Amino acid sequence: MREQLRPMRLALGVALALLLGACATPITHPVQMAYRGAVQPETDQVTSVGIQPFYDRRNEADRHVIGYRQLGHGERERYVSSPDDVARAVTRMATELVRQKGGEPGDLKGWDFSPDRMLTLSDAFDVFIGGEIERLRCDAEKRLMHTRMVLELDIVVYVGKVREGIVHRRPVSMRTERVAATFGPRELQQFLNDMLSRGLERGCKGVP
Repeated sequence: MREQLRPMRLALGVALALLLGACATPITHPVQMAYRGAVQPETDQVTSVGIQPFYDRRNEADRHVIGYRQLGHGERERYVSSPDDVARAVTRMATELVRQKGGEPGDLKGWDFSPDRMLTLSDAFDVFIGGEIERLRCDAEKRLMHTRMVLELDIVVYVGKVREGIVHRRPVSMRTERVAATFGPRELQQFLNDMLSRGLERGCKGVP
């Protein structure tokens, strides 16, 4: 009887180990998001630029999440934006980009990305900027001697020019695949900030 129970116990033990591994809480690593581009001022005239906080259209539970790395055996690492959530971090990056381009950024609230609403609020700023984050995701997998990473970004940047009474809608879609011998928060931080900086530069072209 004991001989018959032994294989059953072994099978149950393996199943339990797999279940616990699959349900295990992932190790969480903070990633600091910051603008890392290098742009030149586009005008000698100081232009006031209102920055509307970017809106994260991803699931509410993912507002801090950047992505995951699969380690095998049901284990994985989670990478999150810290200390701010992704939307606040991207807004901060856009503000720094505008500052480097020679604009004078300020906080903007209540803009719905329409020209009419922009003209209603136009007393405060010459240019309006806002945006939506539709996708920001890193999927990585640890292999024998390296990690393969796929980083995807889909954002929409809205640029309103008060003088012309026009709002430009600028979708930006980017995808990067990398294979790295070493991978961790520092490497992901560099890859992510490089991609987001280039994406915001595309969206904010011609600003101020």
